[in-house]
Formats: sequence, C-alpha cells, structure tokens
Amino acid sequence: MKHLILLTIGVFLTMNLQAQKLSEKVMQKACDCVNNLKTYQQLQDSLQNCTVEAMAFVMKNGTSEERETLSKVEGITGIFKDVKEALPSYCDNVRKLMVEEKVREYYRLSLNKNANKYYEEGNELLEKGDFTGARKEYEKAVKIDKNFVYALDHIAISYRREKNFELAIKYYKKSLDVFPEGNLAHLNLAVVYSLLEDYDNALKHYQELVYLYQDDPEGYFGAGKILFIQTKYEQALENLFTAYLLYKKTNSNYLKDSESLISMVYTDLKNKGKLDIFTQKAQQYNVSISE
Repeated sequence: MKHLILLTIGVFLTMNLQAQKLSEKVMQKACDCVNNLKTYQQLQDSLQNCTVEAMAFVMKNGTSEERETLSKVEGITGIFKDVKEALPSYCDNVRKLMVEEKVREYYRLSLNKNANKYYEEGNELLEKGDFTGARKEYEKAVKIDKNFVYALDHIAISYRREKNFELAIKYYKKSLDVFPEGNLAHLNLAVVYSLLEDYDNALKHYQELVYLYQDDPEGYFGAGKILFIQTKYEQALENLFTAYLLYKKTNSNYLKDSESLISMVYTDLKNKGKLDIFTQKAQQYNVSISE
C-alpha cells in the first residue's frame, strides 16, 4: 500500500457488522501507531507497517472468527482496503496530515505562467474595485488551468463583494469540486449562507471546517454562532468554548469576539432561567466566567 487515497467528506465503508468490528479493531491500533507522526511523508512511510502490526495484534488477541478471517489472503486484503479507505475518517491525525498535503497541492499558484499572469492582473483589478474586469482575467486563468483554485476562489470573491451571492456560491462550489477540503471556500460559503439566513447550509460548512481543520477556531466559532441562533445552546457552547480556548492559546485578536458571543449566550440563558446549561458546559471546558 504505497499511496493513500485523499478522501472527501462523506466517504463511508459498506461492511457487514462482523467485518466492521474487525476493521475497527485494526484501525484503532493502526491509528495509535500513526498518532504522533508529524508529516505526510512519515505517514506514507509508516502506514503499511502500522497496519500489519495492528493486524498482528488483533490476530493474537481477537476472537477465533477474527483469527480465521486474518489467516486468509482475502481477509488480509479486505482489511488493508478498509483501512486505506476509512482511516482518514477514523483517525484525526491521519486526516490532518492528508488535508495538509492537499493544501500544499492546491493552495498555490498555477504551474502555468500565463495562468498566473492573468490571475495577478485580476488581483490588481479586484483591488481597484473593477470586479467585472477582474473576473475576466480570472476566467482566462481558469481556462488555461481548470484546477487553479486561487482563481476560482477569487471569481467567487468578486461576486461576493458585489453582493451577488448566488453566483458567489456557484463559484465557491466549483472551487470545492477541485479541492473539496478547501477551507477558504467552506468558510466563505458558510458566511454567504449566513447572510442569506440559510442557517442549515451555513452550519454544514462550518462543521466541515471543524472536521477538516480541528486546530482552527473559525469553524467552531461559526458553528457556535449558528447553533446559538437556532437556540441549540449546549452544542453552541461546546463549539464556542472550543473556539475561545483555541483563540486564547494563540493570543488571537478574535478572542474578544468569542468572549462577546459567549456573554450573549450567558445572558440569553440567564433570562430564560436555564443558566444551569451554561454552568455545566463552562465546568466541562474548564472556563471561568465572571459577570
């Protein structure tokens, strides 16, 4: 197994219960094995050995049925396939390293000089407020390089600045067609849907950010804001406290924004006589609140 498949959200295994149970045991041990790796290359180099070691562990400690499955070529092949496909969904560090690799692959200038030339010209026009002119240049760049994510994102940005949200959504989705894990497109789609008061779709994209970029507070903060609007207080506080702690860890300028939103939730719950919800979540996340 020399190469991993870079997964998008929504890929799940279709296994029977027995195979699922065995695969999960192997994935848990394999995940433990790769949990402290720091780079995608390390993951590539280690995954096969980690999977073999995980199967050996389950072979030694598993049930007789599991040992029988792992004693057959088709059983071993099936487990390798399951781990290869499902481990990014199952193991946070695997997903993190794979997303980081895709960010390096897609968040860059084009390999085509002419595409970059049109992209830079588009940026100059965008800065001047010439959105139509900028789009023409970005479209030329995309015509040369259909996978030029920066250019696709900037077409969407130009439409968003014109408040043409429908076309902004269209082009952010085109960007996600190329790079499904793109944080810029997910974040901006969430913002646009929020402006349109389409909170379900906004929440979906914030939650995808949380899934893909677990160390980035923006997904948590956005999800918390939407969940608060939807009066789903417990979930809102879980996300907002996580965002607050991440902002605090990095001494971010957005720390005060999270504090303000948390205070709004506190006041709302206090007025409704439900302050116990807030107190419980604050204790759970070890966050001290002073009125």
